[in-house]
Amino acid sequence: MSRDSELGHSEGGVGEKPNVARDLGLSEIPSIVQYLASLVMAGMATAIAAGFDRYETIPNLSLVYVLPVVVSSVAFGLGPALFSALLGALAYNFFFTEPRFSLTVADTANIWAIALLFVVGCITSTIVSTERRDKAELDRFRLYQDKLKAYARQMIAATSAEQAKNLTRSTLAEILQAPVALVYAGSDNEVKIDGKASLTEAEIDAARAASASNAMVAAGVYPFDQSRFDFWPVQAAVDRTIVIGVAFDPQHRPANPDATIETVALILAATIDRYKT
Repeated sequence: MSRDSELGHSEGGVGEKPNVARDLGLSEIPSIVQYLASLVMAGMATAIAAGFDRYETIPNLSLVYVLPVVVSSVAFGLGPALFSALLGALAYNFFFTEPRFSLTVADTANIWAIALLFVVGCITSTIVSTERRDKAELDRFRLYQDKLKAYARQMIAATSAEQAKNLTRSTLAEILQAPVALVYAGSDNEVKIDGKASLTEAEIDAARAASASNAMVAAGVYPFDQSRFDFWPVQAAVDRTIVIGVAFDPQHRPANPDATIETVALILAATIDRYKT
C-alpha cells in the first residue's frame, strides 16, 4: 500500500466517526417515514395512557404525550416533533377528555390542558431540535477538519501536480457530497475539464469569468443563471487559469462552503507552484 493510500485510510477512518454518531443516520430517512414513525409513537403513547387510565385516574396523564415529541425531536427534527405535539393534543382530547371519543370539549379546564400540552410539546421540540442541529453542525465541522488535515498531509506527500489535482477533486467531492470539476480556462480560450463532471457552455463561460475576474462566480445568478456550478479561482503564482467548480444540490447546499473550498484552493495553489517553479 502506498503512503498516500495509508494516509487516506487512516485519516478517513477518523473523519467517519462523527457521521456514525450523528443521529444514527435517522435524519437521512425519507420525510414520509419520519412522520409515519411519529404517528406510530403517538399511537403507542395513547395505548400506554389508556392502560393507566383504565385502572386509575391520573391527573397528569397528558404528559405521556411529551415523550414522543422528545423522541421525534432527537431522531428526526423539528417538523416531525411538531407533528407529534399536534397528534398528542388531538389524541388526548379525543380519548381522555369528556365527552370521550369526540373532539368536542365540555369542560373549559380541559381546553387549557389541551392547549398547554400542545405548547409544552412545541417548546420541547424546538429546544431539542435546536440542540440537535447545533450538534450536527459541530460534528460536520469536525469532520471537515479531519478531512482537511488528511488532505494537507496527502498534498505534502504528493509527487506530481497531477496527483495533487486528483487529490483535490476527490477530497472536495467527499467533503461536499457534490460533483467537482477542475477547469483550466487558458488565455487562448481553450478549456480543459479535469474530472467526470460534464459542463454546459454556460458553465464553461462561468468558469472563464471566475478565472478572468479572480473572484468566485455563483451558480444560478445572472448572467450565469443557467449554470449548476459555483466556481472558485485557484490563485497559483505560475498558473492562474485553474478554477474549482462544485455543483451543489440546492436542497443540501452547505451554509458556508466558501471557507472550506478557499482553504483547499490555497493548498492546491501552493502545491502547483511547488512543481512548476
